[in-house]
Amino acid sequence: MPDPKFPVEEEPRSELPALTARTHALDPTAHDGVLRQRILDLVRSTRELDASDLAVVVQNRSVTLFGTAADDGQRADLERIAKSVSGVLMVTNRLKVATPTH
Repeated sequence: MPDPKFPVEEEPRSELPALTARTHALDPTAHDGVLRQRILDLVRSTRELDASDLAVVVQNRSVTLFGTAADDGQRADLERIAKSVSGVLMVTNRLKVATPTH
């Protein structure tokens, strides 16, 4: 039982746990926007790729690619670029290959 003559000062309690090297970010989706932007920047910096009909959705560090690629090679390149970004856990490629117009 505490002695009333000598009150014990309690440490102020934080509502948030302390972050250490072993803890995960409090909000794992906070990095989703950064990952999306990194993927788009890499795609736009690759001149051989047409990203005019590309949508990149990132949710909990999992990437889904939507839209149309010019051919199978570009479809594979877009997936490879998305997988190469540090922090991406998984890539789902839902890109369609454009049908050639004659």
